[in-house]
Amino acid sequence: MKNSIKHIQKLAFIMALGFLTFSCSQDDDANMDEPQSNVALSATTESSGSSNARMNDRVIVNGFATSQFAVGTKDVEMRYAAKADLLAGISIGNISLRTNVNTSFHNEASKSRNVILVNNGDVRVSTIAEGRSPQGNYTEVNFRLFKKTDGSSNDPMYEKSLWIAGEINGKVSTIWLTTEKMIKARSQNAAGVEVDGDTEMILSFDMDKLFAGIDFNTAVDANGDGRIDIGPNSADGNAAILTRIESNLETAVMLKRK
Repeated sequence: MKNSIKHIQKLAFIMALGFLTFSCSQDDDANMDEPQSNVALSATTESSGSSNARMNDRVIVNGFATSQFAVGTKDVEMRYAAKADLLAGISIGNISLRTNVNTSFHNEASKSRNVILVNNGDVRVSTIAEGRSPQGNYTEVNFRLFKKTDGSSNDPMYEKSLWIAGEINGKVSTIWLTTEKMIKARSQNAAGVEVDGDTEMILSFDMDKLFAGIDFNTAVDANGDGRIDIGPNSADGNAAILTRIESNLETAVMLKRK
């Protein structure tokens, strides 16, 4: 009798383990049967506010003239409404978004990289990743800021996850972050970016939104070294400006069709 009970318990354990393995496999391969297309994701910056001016090829927003802008990215994951759900007539607002993990695009986008958005005052469009991803309407991109910790300390991005250089009232100025926080970028419109065939998308960092509510004329060079620093533990005492920039970052990044 005891042997029979042990045998039944053993069979139950094997069946449970098999079910768990099967369930995990289903999750891992959740989008493998969906039609896929070639997808490319790049990043750039923009500024369209009517208050903007230009000086020496640099865009000026709220008193800050940007000459360099770079951001570190990693763990980029895109979420989408599946094509099958859309064809079934389900409203995009009622569709449970899927994630494009375990695709060739996601594998490439997960890598850590430093992306140049502005160089010597010129706006750049820099590739983040390319690869195959499921067809559907992409409405959200989640990514983590990446702090570069290797290479030379002479690299402006060393130990930083976001770096902006320029001038405030003619004085050399630098803004930087070191945090590796998660950022959620939503699509420009509620319908998202449709992927049905080769598609190029772009993450746009809006400088008007990033610098919203900030008057850089209030930034100071407290230590008198001839430059205005706006960063963590800044000796120049511009912590309130940095806090506002970090808060604005949550809504300053948007997903668009390129």
